Amino acid sequence: MPDRSFTISATRDFPYYRKVWKKVVAILIASAFLPLAIIGGGMYVYLARTIKHKTMEALQAEAVSHKRDIDSFLTERIMDLKLISENNGLSKMMSPGAIEQVLSSLQRELPCFQDLGVIGADGEHLAYTGPYDLKAKNYRNTVWFKAVMDDGVSVSDVFTGFRNVPHFIIAVKRNEGKTLWILRATVMSSLFDNIVTQLAGNTKADAYLINSKGDFQTNARKGGELMMKSQVLPPGRFKGVQVEEKGTTLTLTTWLETVSWLSVVSIDTRDLFEDSRRVRNMGLFVILLGGFVIILSILFTTDSLVSMLEEKRKNNRRLDLRLRRAAFLASLMKLSKGVFSDLTDILSNIHVTGTLMKEQIGLADVCETDLMAEQIFSEAIRGRNLIDSFIRFAGPEDPVIMAVDIHMMLDHIIVFLRTALIEKNIGVITDFQAGFPTVRSDGNALCQVLLTLLVNAASAVSANGSIFVSTSMKENGVMILISDDGPGLGKADMEYLFEPQYSTDRGDSGFGLSISRDIMERIGGRISVRNGEEHGAVFEVQVPGGFVWEYPDAKGVIPN
Repeated sequence: MPDRSFTISATRDFPYYRKVWKKVVAILIASAFLPLAIIGGGMYVYLARTIKHKTMEALQAEAVSHKRDIDSFLTERIMDLKLISENNGLSKMMSPGAIEQVLSSLQRELPCFQDLGVIGADGEHLAYTGPYDLKAKNYRNTVWFKAVMDDGVSVSDVFTGFRNVPHFIIAVKRNEGKTLWILRATVMSSLFDNIVTQLAGNTKADAYLINSKGDFQTNARKGGELMMKSQVLPPGRFKGVQVEEKGTTLTLTTWLETVSWLSVVSIDTRDLFEDSRRVRNMGLFVILLGGFVIILSILFTTDSLVSMLEEKRKNNRRLDLRLRRAAFLASLMKLSKGVFSDLTDILSNIHVTGTLMKEQIGLADVCETDLMAEQIFSEAIRGRNLIDSFIRFAGPEDPVIMAVDIHMMLDHIIVFLRTALIEKNIGVITDFQAGFPTVRSDGNALCQVLLTLLVNAASAVSANGSIFVSTSMKENGVMILISDDGPGLGKADMEYLFEPQYSTDRGDSGFGLSISRDIMERIGGRISVRNGEEHGAVFEVQVPGGFVWEYPDAKGVIPN
């Protein structure tokens, strides 16, 4: 009969472990990615909306600022002409060389002014200086002349006029007794165009002006030239900024106050939110890379664990089979002596019986012969049954709370809070006792308590302050002290500090300390507070002890 006792399959002998492994892997991956997807997705949507909202607010503020700058420029030019007309009478302006001197002074400060003219009430030039021959021209029938006569001030739309060059007019009316005259200045559109573009500030934005008819008053960077019709249809006059988004183009419009022109700022949203998309793509890459590492870690760790369990189970099975075999052989050796002794007796009886039969043949009657034959038959049956029982016996049978390193936990929390500490230049001074034990406790809950205390300390400490963290061993556990050099606590604070919804001037939210007290009571520890000797508050956290192992001396200062 073949020996099947030590046969172990080369394939996986424990499919139950593999089924459990698949479930564990699925649960771990879901546990890792589902919160990540929910929290990360929610944060991304919130941040994307917030960034877009803040960006739109900033753009609207920039559009308003752009409009105010243009209004200020035009208003200042009107005031320049008013001051010139008030400080220089008509007779002085008409005196030889006077108007040339005024224009020269203006151009030194404001090169946008190209010429200057004094015009009478009938539209004729009384004095003129500039590069064009306009002294004989009459402006009685022009739009800007009628406007300045009616309103006293006029800023015209861009037109070519007698010059056949795009420009616009700024004119003011002056009354000297019964004499009425107009001081007119020409602003070249090309120079004004540069001013409008520079005021836009954003190099990726297209800023231009259009009049109430939709004609360009300045050049646009993308398909817009002076005096051409724009694609923007000016709406009725409104206050504030209107925002319109078409495809990838965002347009902000607002009316000027000085003249009936519409300020337009056009931005490509692909350029506007390029940084946001770059951050999003980087975040997705980090998530995918982190997910890939997490999956590999889960698969490697769990597969190694299951393989170890399978190998351990195989070793246990081999050992069990060997022990059974050893016990079987030991029992077999104990039985073999008696079995062979019985066999010897049987054979002896058969031998004796056979001898007697030989001697009695022919001498005994039939009855005696039958009796001896029956005895031989009985002994033979007995021997066969005994041997069968031995063979059946000899044949093989056919063929289940966590160690917490306090120092490491505190180091990790301090590193986690490093950014908040650096912002206020807060130093963390640690004094960790050497040979410190690890304790068996609820690590997550204890971490929450220590994090709450350190966050509160960082909130209480002013800029350039310090936080002190020390540890020591007690008879029944360990003691953790967290103190700061911030403001101390009053009597009411000391009495109600750990009550829900009670907050202090130190920045405690009202829930963290209450939850921390409940946690410490639940894990068998204790938390208390007292004022420091000079200033600040000292929180004492007592944690029940467990087994002890040596921890290197970690005394030192965490640099700012």
